[in-house]
Amino acid sequence: MNASNSAWRQQLLVIITLLLSVATLTPFCLNAAQVHPFSVTNTSPVILVQGLPNSRNPEITEKGDVAFGLDYEITSHFAHEDSSDELLLFDGETTRVMLSLKTGLTHGVEVELQIPYISNDGGFLDSFIIDWHNFFGLPQNGRDQVPNNQLDYFYEKNGVTQLDFQEPASGVGDVQLIFAFNANQNRPAKQNNLAFKTAIKFPTGDSTKLTGSGAHAISGWLAGDMRYRWLSKQGLTYYNLGAMWLPDGDILQDQQRFWVWFGGIGSGVKVSERIVLQIQLDTNSPFYNSSNFVEINSYALQLTIGGNVKFSNNWNLDIGVVEDLIVHASPDVIFHFRLNGLF
Repeated sequence: MNASNSAWRQQLLVIITLLLSVATLTPFCLNAAQVHPFSVTNTSPVILVQGLPNSRNPEITEKGDVAFGLDYEITSHFAHEDSSDELLLFDGETTRVMLSLKTGLTHGVEVELQIPYISNDGGFLDSFIIDWHNFFGLPQNGRDQVPNNQLDYFYEKNGVTQLDFQEPASGVGDVQLIFAFNANQNRPAKQNNLAFKTAIKFPTGDSTKLTGSGAHAISGWLAGDMRYRWLSKQGLTYYNLGAMWLPDGDILQDQQRFWVWFGGIGSGVKVSERIVLQIQLDTNSPFYNSSNFVEINSYALQLTIGGNVKFSNNWNLDIGVVEDLIVHASPDVIFHFRLNGLF
């Protein structure tokens, strides 16, 4: 395990914990906490590089405002498959830090820039996850049979090695530019939002470090929300549905699909002036074909449970834990944090 990488990630977790402690001491704000989608995605080693969109909030930023987002995620991977013509091992950790900046260009039109930084190494979570599984009687699926905190992303098909990644690496990922257009311009104030979004992914990452795919990609999706009340509490349900076009990239090039669809739905309720509780489902179709392994060729379904803590009128923190409902089609577990701000 790379000790320096592990150290800075643990220090950042301490900072987030301190921020949460400060939030509990902050006086109540005049405006209540708001429900918005978790900016999670499928962080499988062979899917994260493809740039599956995660900017799905249907609310358009007002002209002149600048919205800030800083994502911090740790993903733990473990999957082992063996058949007569395929062999796969995904064992390691991925850290994703992403800076997002968006602003309104005109009324009902916004632009967003997303700059990710991705690190792949052995990590530090294996012992914790093994103990967690033991405590609750959950299956280890072989995680406890291999060395802790190792990095090994390996895939072989028909005797040919398609992926072999064992040395820690990090760097800037593929940058995305996202445009959003209000599709419900005449809605009354504080009513449902509906927006069309389109994203262009640029190959600024490095496929040899698993920080990029080595190719452009284009995505388009529809995002909306619906307000409701639950036991006298204000709530919001949000949804999205879209597709990606993927030209030839460098990752599993011979098996890559050219079209992928994705979608999601989530709901949250304001339990206090500063606290929102949420649940969210995200799905995507396979990015690759010609494999019997779900890690390569399967629909994915992820469940995120968490919420939002409000610091002030313009600053809040998302906290979520992501689990794979279709086992091994996405990572075992993702710990998600996002700091949101508005200037």
